[in-house]
Amino acid sequence: MSTHYLCPAADITVGNHRVFRIGRHSFGVFKVEGSYYALRNYCPHQGGPLCEDAGVFDRIDAEVADNHKVREFISVEKNLIACPWHGIEFDVRTGECLVRSDWKVKTYKVQPDSENNLQIELPD
Repeated sequence: MSTHYLCPAADITVGNHRVFRIGRHSFGVFKVEGSYYALRNYCPHQGGPLCEDAGVFDRIDAEVADNHKVREFISVEKNLIACPWHGIEFDVRTGECLVRSDWKVKTYKVQPDSENNLQIELPD
């Protein structure tokens, strides 16, 4: 693993993201509830650019009953990005797909350093 400088932490705010390319790695960086997350810029469905500008970063508020029907709307926050090609959604914090448990997007550790600059750990 190697650590790379990305940008000042203040450049990434809640509700927006940036896409970075370092060597063979392309990923989006997001801020959610005070923490930073990095997600590979690749949708496992058909290889779409998951984190590019056309992607959607949103929150969904709903509760689903055991029979998989919406029971009532309550505040359940999920921080999602949707692939711009087909709309398949992934949780930016975990990389988990909402519709297929066998699809997961690679995540990377990203955090601010002592000078409040974001750093990411990438495989060599």
